[in-house]
Formats: sequence, C-alpha cells, structure tokens
Amino acid sequence: MKAYKNKGYTIEIDLPKKCDFKNYSVECTYQYDKKEAKYSLSMWLKRKDISNRHAIISQEIDTQFISGTKETIKGNICRIVEQALISGFFSPYIQDYEYTYACFDEGNALFEKRRMEAKNQITAPKKESEVSLCPVNAH
Repeated sequence: MKAYKNKGYTIEIDLPKKCDFKNYSVECTYQYDKKEAKYSLSMWLKRKDISNRHAIISQEIDTQFISGTKETIKGNICRIVEQALISGFFSPYIQDYEYTYACFDEGNALFEKRRMEAKNQITAPKKESEVSLCPVNAH
C-alpha cells in the first residue's frame, strides 16, 4: 500500500452571480499546522460548468496561515473570501480563466476542423474528374 498525504479539509464557496461571476466558486482547502499553530489555507478558482480548477497564488506567498478554531475556521475562511471578492482579488484570475478557455475553444475548433477535413479526404468518394479511365498499369 502506498503512503498518503493528508491535504486537509475542503469547502466550496459560490461567488455571487450579481457580480458577473456566474458559475464560479472558490474551493478552499485548509489544514491545521501544529508548527505554526494556525491553519494553512489554499484557494482554487473553479468554474462549475468545467471540471478543472486554477490555483490562486499571490506572488509573495503561496500559502496563507489564518487563525481559528475547529468551530470558527469555516466562518473565517468565508470572511477572507468575501474580503477578496470586495477588493477585486478574483477578477484577474477569472479573466485569465476565461482567456485560457477561449484559447482552448479556438484551438479545439481548429483541430476538429482539420480532423474532419482529413476524415473527409479519406472517406469521400472521388469526384468524376479525379477518376482515371486508364487501367492502373497503363502509361
């Protein structure tokens, strides 16, 4: 049996639709760090209609340590997410997310077009002008 790594607990907080964040939520993973005597918090931006997520990491720190107890930690995380929302913290990440998936959609459309063109070339019957009336070995 392989060893496992405990990554803590996870809660998901929906971002308000009225802020043009429809279909977005923030997945927050937290676990108690005995050494720091605080909870470490990692946030992930998630678009609910796509099964993927983007890490939200600031340039200065990649893990945030927050105070709380078992009873208060979820409320503290909700307040952090609310403050981040009010400050516009999520906006550049959502713009990046939208750009990334728009690029994917454009690229996917191009590859699908190429695939279908290749498939049509293989399976399409030859046009009358392309059919040779000469025997195969005749020159």
